[in-house]
Amino acid sequence: MDADALRSLRLRSHLLAEPAATVPDVARRLVAVQSQDFAAGRWALGIRTAGDPTVGDVDRAFDEGLLVRAWTQRGTLHIVEPTAVAGILAVTGERQSRAYGIDPAVLDRAERVFRSALDAEGSLTRAAFVDALQRDGVAGSVPACSRILTALSLRGVVALGRVVPREGGVTREQYLVPLPPAETVGDDPAVDLFLAYLRGHGPASTADFAWWAGLPAGATRSVAERAGDRVVRTDDGLLSLPAPGRAAVAPTTIALPAFDEYVLSYAERSLAMGAGDRTTIGPTVNGMVRPVILRGGIAVGTWSLSLALGSSGIPDLTLFDGESDAGVADALARVRRFFRRA
Repeated sequence: MDADALRSLRLRSHLLAEPAATVPDVARRLVAVQSQDFAAGRWALGIRTAGDPTVGDVDRAFDEGLLVRAWTQRGTLHIVEPTAVAGILAVTGERQSRAYGIDPAVLDRAERVFRSALDAEGSLTRAAFVDALQRDGVAGSVPACSRILTALSLRGVVALGRVVPREGGVTREQYLVPLPPAETVGDDPAVDLFLAYLRGHGPASTADFAWWAGLPAGATRSVAERAGDRVVRTDDGLLSLPAPGRAAVAPTTIALPAFDEYVLSYAERSLAMGAGDRTTIGPTVNGMVRPVILRGGIAVGTWSLSLALGSSGIPDLTLFDGESDAGVADALARVRRFFRRA
């Protein structure tokens, strides 16, 4: 399979060629959308949703309990459906939890504090939860409280849910919400997660899946074999679900957010960017992945949210050598429409 055909199939998997009907449908298809930058994560959903959605449409999905942000993999916040968290953590949770090394008794106590504070207050911000932990003597410093919050999320206890209102701008804060009780997880949750990953990201390799899930490569080598005839192998050794359908035509030029799944969620990223552009796009040494202008499934430049919203400052649009600005103005106009509060 040549590179253009592979890009077309991935664009389709990522809903960049054929968008989903609703915002929650995007999260369901991609399984987990990286979102330590909340504005970027919301635009990742918006650009993949049919019509001309706004950030308000995405926020309503959080307010209605259809979406949350949780630390599902790689120690990083991702947008997910609440009912999907348990299945992901069945694969990724133990490894992440070990990295925090917090005494289970401390987490038991912190969970009681969380539920008690939520019952008392009705709505609980992160700052209010930190205050409750400090008052109860569970932890002293804000960083220690933040680590406890993440560890509780890895237990499947808490996530970031409803959006905290803000006058005159796009909010970046969310209330803490309890996660629903875990439903029955399948006999082989790693295979289930692998199949879901391929549905929203394929064709891809088991090494790509390992990177995305934050697992050592050795832990995923047999996952394709265990999946059996539920996956097919392309002529270049990548894996996808059977009968992926025709490759659809993506919009000519689109503006992807920072940390977008199309760019980031593979161990091998050369399909989405040229070798000479990787240092500009990232991931950088501090983990940053810049927003990109995508044309034909490959990055042709970078941009910033401040540029899209019309903020003044240093030039924020960089097109790579030889690339034209065709379609860029329309792509950034779509971002501006999304961030209106209608």
